[in-house]
Amino acid sequence: MKKTSSFHTRLILSYAALLVLVMVLSITIADAFFIRAFKTFLAGGYGSPFGIESMVIEPNSYLLTTTYLKFHDMMRLSVWIGGCAVMLIALGVASWFTRRFSQPISGFASFADRIGHGDYGAQTSNNQGLREFAELSDSLNHMAHELKCRDEVEQELFSNLSHELRTPLTVIKGYMEALDAGLISSPQELHSAAEAISQETANLEIMINELRQLAQIDNNAVMPEESDFDVNEVLGYIWRRFAPIAAARGVLLPHQFEANVKVHLDRQLLDRAVANLLSNAITATPSGHCVTLSSAIDESRGVNIVVEDTGSGIPEEDLAHVFERFFRGDRSRNRRSGGLGLGLPIARDLVEIEGGRLDIRSTVGVGTRVTVSYPRSVIVRDESLLTS
Repeated sequence: MKKTSSFHTRLILSYAALLVLVMVLSITIADAFFIRAFKTFLAGGYGSPFGIESMVIEPNSYLLTTTYLKFHDMMRLSVWIGGCAVMLIALGVASWFTRRFSQPISGFASFADRIGHGDYGAQTSNNQGLREFAELSDSLNHMAHELKCRDEVEQELFSNLSHELRTPLTVIKGYMEALDAGLISSPQELHSAAEAISQETANLEIMINELRQLAQIDNNAVMPEESDFDVNEVLGYIWRRFAPIAAARGVLLPHQFEANVKVHLDRQLLDRAVANLLSNAITATPSGHCVTLSSAIDESRGVNIVVEDTGSGIPEEDLAHVFERFFRGDRSRNRRSGGLGLGLPIARDLVEIEGGRLDIRSTVGVGTRVTVSYPRSVIVRDESLLTS
């Protein structure tokens, strides 16, 4: 507040100095012009003054008369009085305008100070009189809201991490202590312990990978390295990687690759995005059901990659939030899979980095369909056109 008051004072003093300078210059110039005009008048430049011819005989001596000096002093005094009056009025108006500007600035400074101390719930009034200040207030309030949301997300992240990391670590620690104490000795028990430790270690790896990918995206560290490749070839490689995982869970994993095209994309980013989607689908699908991986060319000649499952589906109230980071509609399912609710947001970000789009449709009890779409511009060669 003191800084703002100092700003207000300095601005008023600047106005005053400027007005005094203008007034002095105005009076000096007016005085010079007045003397010159008066001399011309007395010399008869505008005709004989007062109709008396003798007054123009010696104009210089007439200028020294008491009448001229008194008239000259009165005119100068009038100019000074008028100038001072104008200056006071101008200073009053300037003070009003300055206060009108400095008060909102003082409010913005106070708002910024609260934000700097972590009070993200702070709001500044948008009733500032001037449209520009109102727009600035709206922008600052929006910034505070975004910071508050980010802070809440970070708090939730730390809460989730502390809980999710504790679960696998507790399981691993428990089995290790049991092994150390000799409580587990039979081959079957040893196999179960090794399997549990392996599963919890895999869960930890999934969480660490999700956080690493999220950090790369947020730091703009994902730099696409584009090349030409057969999209079906990459999808086939992903399918072969996940086929054993799906089989171990009792989930069928058919595929149907019809996009016989070469595309100009980052192969690794496409692999990571589709792998995230496929992993989520297999996790969400009960044993005996299926997850289908397919590709096709749509009506606009773009490339579509679809991951469709016949799982439990996503409730409508959760569907609007599935792309929000750390959103966990089914917390128990995410806990079993070791995820943090980042699979879909990461997949969408990876797709959008290269100009693609990710859409999701789901029906409870029927399943979920996720479509990755790339525009026609990414296609460098259409094998179906060549073969036809």
